[in-house]
Amino acid sequence: MAAPTSPKASKLPIWLKISYSTGDLTTGIPQAVLMFFQLYFLTDVAGLRPDYAAWAIAAGRVWDAINDPLFGIFSDRIRSRFGRRRVLLLVGALPLGVAFALMWLVPNLGEVGLAVYYALVFILFDTCYTAVHVGYNSLTPELTNDYDERSSLNGYRMVYSISGSLGAVILATLLSGAFSDPRQMFAMLGLGLGLFCVIPPLIVFRVTRKYKSNLETEPLPHKEAILATIKNRPFQLVMGIYLLSWTTASVMAAVLVYFANYYLGVPEQANYFVVVAQGAAILFVPVIVWLARKLDKRRAFMIGSGSWIILLLIFFLLSPEQVMVVYLLAGLAGLGIATAYVIPWSMVPDVIEHDEMATGQRREGSYYAFASFFQKLGTGAALWAMGQALAMTGYINPVPGDPLPTQPDAAILAIRVFISLVPVGLLLLAIFFAWRYPITREYHHSLVEQLADMDN
Repeated sequence: MAAPTSPKASKLPIWLKISYSTGDLTTGIPQAVLMFFQLYFLTDVAGLRPDYAAWAIAAGRVWDAINDPLFGIFSDRIRSRFGRRRVLLLVGALPLGVAFALMWLVPNLGEVGLAVYYALVFILFDTCYTAVHVGYNSLTPELTNDYDERSSLNGYRMVYSISGSLGAVILATLLSGAFSDPRQMFAMLGLGLGLFCVIPPLIVFRVTRKYKSNLETEPLPHKEAILATIKNRPFQLVMGIYLLSWTTASVMAAVLVYFANYYLGVPEQANYFVVVAQGAAILFVPVIVWLARKLDKRRAFMIGSGSWIILLLIFFLLSPEQVMVVYLLAGLAGLGIATAYVIPWSMVPDVIEHDEMATGQRREGSYYAFASFFQKLGTGAALWAMGQALAMTGYINPVPGDPLPTQPDAAILAIRVFISLVPVGLLLLAIFFAWRYPITREYHHSLVEQLADMDN
């Protein structure tokens, strides 16, 4: 069984929570930029047809289905003087930053060549991202085994994650004012954020030096490891919760710029809506952590998601002139966004203890690799579906330098449905999975006590 070289403290010092959570800047910023800008960049900046853009994104998700599970199993078998998890941060940080920067260039390759280029560069980025993502997240259950302390730690982490998203959008807004050519703007955005994302994994590597773990027993065979992960019932439910809630956030993020441009008619305000929503989400993080402590993680998720559903239904009824109402709804949606960020990630470490009782091994890498896959699957599915919907409804690509085109009514309706009714359906399913989730605070305490008795 893998065990940390120093005992897990139930309560973590605040300095460790703060410094460890910086790692979420590197895992959060790229995902946020992809959610908010990737489809828009491919269609309106690089000039790809929406269906070409959708398939370029989908190619990376096909790679995810192979890369992420295998990488998780590989990471559980690593032996190094830096531990199984921390070494991934050390070797993955720089390649991730370089690959991210390459994604936002527009080489002169023609439409098909560009689609292939973005698919290949995205696969390169995704491989590096998986290494850092799995290494970083797999350290979370090794830092503490306390049910409520994990909610607190994930609260700190998600403040960084959401702040990174907010900072990326603000930087994009500032750069759009400095560069009249959107190609130059996105190239600078990719370079700046790519270089920045190299730093946090190195900070986490440094502050977690006492929490390195290595193999102490022979790991499960590859096939058995994959099957044990997939068949873990609580994990199936958590991944249902996570996939559906993250896809909701991804759908809304991807569609928001189109909604502002073509329905509300205020393209200059698209980023401001994001700033309001993400800023409010930061303020709501302590609220959702408090709800998880007061009730439990399952009920906190249901409350936060239920409030989000109500706001999304109102969203569909808005008329184009109600711009200020959009700002109000974006702010109130902060509770739902914070819920999607905090609760599923705080459930995953509890699931790992459930698995340890069944297999006798700590397999954080396998579980966080699958979590990484579902996170990226949610974003990819949202962008692919939106791209296909735009292509089917006759979306007109804008011409650089010209006014935005008037979109067909069918395309406008697709935009409105994807920013409201589609997320409502996803969240209703997520609430159903949460209602079925079995690991309560009491059950988890019992698990931890049984595992402690086994170790003794």
